[in-house]
Amino acid sequence: MSISKSISSCALALALLLSLSSTVSAVENGEPAVTSLIPTTPVLSARRFPGALQAASSDPELIASLGQYLNKVIGTTCALVEQDGRVIFSHKESESLSPASTIKLATAIAAVDILGPDSTFTTRFVASKVPKNGVIDGDLYVIGGGDPLFATTGYKTSFDDPDQFYEDLTMLADALADAGVRQISGGIVGDESRYDATRWVASWPTRYQIGGTVAPLSALLVNDGSTGYSDTPSDSTANRKAGDSPLLFAQTLRTVLNARGIKVAGEASTGRAPTDAPEIASFESVPMTKVLSEMLTNSDNTTAELVTKEIGFQAKGQGATTAGIAAIKESLTRQGFDLTGFVMLDGSGLDPNNRMTCTLNLALVSAISKTPEVLAALPVGGRTGTLRKRMLATASAGRVRAKTGTLNSVNALSGYADTPQGNVLTFSFIHNGNDIRTTGVADGFTDRLMVYAKGSKIAALGPLAAK
Repeated sequence: MSISKSISSCALALALLLSLSSTVSAVENGEPAVTSLIPTTPVLSARRFPGALQAASSDPELIASLGQYLNKVIGTTCALVEQDGRVIFSHKESESLSPASTIKLATAIAAVDILGPDSTFTTRFVASKVPKNGVIDGDLYVIGGGDPLFATTGYKTSFDDPDQFYEDLTMLADALADAGVRQISGGIVGDESRYDATRWVASWPTRYQIGGTVAPLSALLVNDGSTGYSDTPSDSTANRKAGDSPLLFAQTLRTVLNARGIKVAGEASTGRAPTDAPEIASFESVPMTKVLSEMLTNSDNTTAELVTKEIGFQAKGQGATTAGIAAIKESLTRQGFDLTGFVMLDGSGLDPNNRMTCTLNLALVSAISKTPEVLAALPVGGRTGTLRKRMLATASAGRVRAKTGTLNSVNALSGYADTPQGNVLTFSFIHNGNDIRTTGVADGFTDRLMVYAKGSKIAALGPLAAK
């Protein structure tokens, strides 16, 4: 007997058994059993076991299709497909591969656990003296809280996605104005001491330091630490490169304050604020779920790394990448994830030596569903974020919501596939190698998920309403 026929037979038997058991239960509870013996839908109708019936015929077809596809992929690949926790397809799911930016799923889940979904980054202003008549006598210190989303309208023009979220730096000027500040006799001093001053993870390739892959990391950051905007923050420019992040912040803020009508007499610089200096004003970022949403939608490496440092600061008392990674691993273990084969060297996935199995990758993407706002931030094929320009005019367009991961020799995709037949599949796909299709390797995988399951939609096979 074939596997599919065997599954079908078992499904029929199970349906009959369930029907009889409901009848016995009704009798034991003193309820009339007549209605159970005269069902609106016949006992052996397909409507009584839609999932089992569909799986019996469709699972083998999907297994064969995905197996044939992966056999033609050049390189090493792991893949895992589930429906409601039931494994439909698996391929080297325990092999540990480089996951690229899908590791941001781990960063996001740990951030919700450790920092909290409603937590914020706080940027503070302090001065040696309390303002009198709106005048600060001396320097104004701006103390960075790690907020990764500050930008100016000029820098916004460089975004690949015009809908990318950011926090306008002018809101800091507004916070000072609301506190009654009209003039600063000294300068603007940027304090980045909340985190360490390590700009790039030591194990990253040096090419990341150019081209905007990730900002020079700092607790005080605007425009991803790019030069070219400090004097003309509202103007776009192609003359930008990685600069001194906290100094650029102080310089840009000084320009914005003067434009806002808050006169700053002195220059911009960096330094440590006096520990006993009174607070003049502060600014709270958007909630952590919104920060993480931006990180996942746009695969923002800078946001991921600063969130990692904040995790380290709050969990370990040290705003450093290594401290953050240690805390992330502890959080994942505490939440019950199996970290076998897991190697985490940064929070963004930029390090090619990170490692993760498809089993863990899928478990992480499944756990994201517990935070709906973060789940909704996963890019949609052909529509949003890092999938906005992918899957266009394919079966996956508008039906795949997933986290992308792309490095020179890595292509990963993990998320959800809403098939035309009404099935929601959870999947993880990680490819390491140099297949000439690059991102098309993962997109081709999801296209094959779209044929699941052939035949009637599962909703049409459900029980009819009682009459």
